[in-house]
Parts: sequence; structure tokens; C-alpha cells
Amino acid sequence: HAIGGMGSITKAMEKACKDKGVKIFTDTDVKKVNIANGTATGIELSNGSSFKAKKIISNLNPKLLYKKLISEADLDPEFNRSMDGYKCGSGTFRMNVALSELPDFYALPGKEVAEHHQSGIVIAPTLDYMDKAYIEAKSHGWSSAPIVEMLIPSTMDKTLAPEGKHVASLFCQQFSPNLPDGSSWHDHRLAAADTIIETVDKHASNFRESILGMMILSPLDLEEKFGLVGGDIMHGHMSLDQMWAARPLMNYGNYRGPIKSLYMCGSGTHPGGGVTGLPGKNAAREIIKDS
Repeated sequence: HAIGGMGSITKAMEKACKDKGVKIFTDTDVKKVNIANGTATGIELSNGSSFKAKKIISNLNPKLLYKKLISEADLDPEFNRSMDGYKCGSGTFRMNVALSELPDFYALPGKEVAEHHQSGIVIAPTLDYMDKAYIEAKSHGWSSAPIVEMLIPSTMDKTLAPEGKHVASLFCQQFSPNLPDGSSWHDHRLAAADTIIETVDKHASNFRESILGMMILSPLDLEEKFGLVGGDIMHGHMSLDQMWAARPLMNYGNYRGPIKSLYMCGSGTHPGGGVTGLPGKNAAREIIKDS
């Protein structure tokens, strides 16, 4: 666990960059990548300003990069078709909750910090439970009894909550990125969140009453707020046809796409999702080779 939460890692990276003279702009939407004669020459921002660059590196989901920031006219039709088929959408539903006390689990009673509170807690009692959750998500959009993975980092990191209080993150699957009836997740996010709370409450009866506040992130919220297409935290399915040299696409697994001077890194490149730093390290190696 990084003391201060995952944000402390990016803050450390920010400091290291600024110490080297790098300028960082936040709350700045990139509107498009400017391309001339098959070569990326810079970017244009949504506020109308632009930057020229010899090299551009993107850690967006590749689908966002090539379908939102680059004109189809600048790409080969075959590449466009392949990127259309790049599969995204893991159906992740996230919740962050502030708690007045620790969950008191039936399996291991007690509200004082114990070993299980400092571990990964997975609510998925049986294989049948997991199978039913998957089937319900396909037919209904989400499961009535989803798999819930809980972490309570405040049991190890006192900077995250006041004395005696706690924060927990709930990572939940079996939530379809696209609801079967065509409705929007914005209309169902509260009901889905209540289902998750009820699921945890069946294993720790004080959970619901201990909630002081919450952040709800449906698959659509994750896409709109963080650019995670279909709520896909891996920037694309981690399936055999989208791994290794074929990540994101066959012939484009070397951190380069069809546009010269435009490089890719992030979870949509090898070795995929997770907090390893390897996509960025590998991309940097290739950029240095081309310099």
C-alpha cells in the first residue's frame, strides 16, 4: 500500500517530472491530434490552444485515441476496421465509502482492527454464487448478489481517515457495461449501489448503518470521468487475441501505431492492465531507439 493512497504515486511522479523541468497541465482536454503527411505534429486542446511536438505519447485507451482524437481520413481503412473490433468493457462498478466503524463480519466478529480488515476481502462464497452472478448480469444488467472485493486501506494508513473512522473501496463485477433494455446507467446507479451495500450487509450486519458518505462509479461514470471505455479498467479485454504482440492490435504491439511520431503506452499496450509501470518503461525504450 502506498501511504496516502494511489494518488501519492502520481504526486511523486509529478514531482520527479517537475524537478526535470517538465510542465504538466491538468483539467485540460485534448480535442485532437494534429497530423500532416502521416506524421503527428502536435495536439489541439478543447479551449482552442495547441502545442507542436516532435513526438507524442498517449496512455489513453487505444480506442479513444484512434476513434476520438484522430480523423478516420488519417488512418488506413483496414486499421479503422481493426480498431472498431478492439474489445473493451469489463463492466466494473466501483464504490468508495466513508465508515464510522469497521465492518463486523459474521465469519470473524469484531470491530477492532484485525488481520482480515487489513487484507483483501472477497465476497464470493461458492462457484455457484459466481456463476449465478454472471448469468444475472447478462440477463438483467447486474447481479442481485454480485461478487464484491473490499479493501479498507485506513486500517494501515492513518492519513486516509480521522481517528476511529475508516474508508473502504468496493470493486464489484458482474455489472454489464451496456444494460440489456437499452437504458442508461445514470438511471440505475443508485439501485445498483444499494444492491452492493445489501450484499456486504449480509456478511457484516453493521455495514449499511456505518456508512457516512459514498462515491458511486458505474461503468458509465468510469467512462465519462476517467475515459475507461465500458468501465474497462484494463483499457481493453485481457483476452488471448489482445495480448502480447497483439496488444492493442496485431502488428502494432511495439508501442507504435500507423501514425509516425505517435506512440502508445498504458494498459492498452503490453503487458496490459495493473500498476506495473511496464507499458511506460517499454514505450520509453522504443522512443529512445527512434531518437
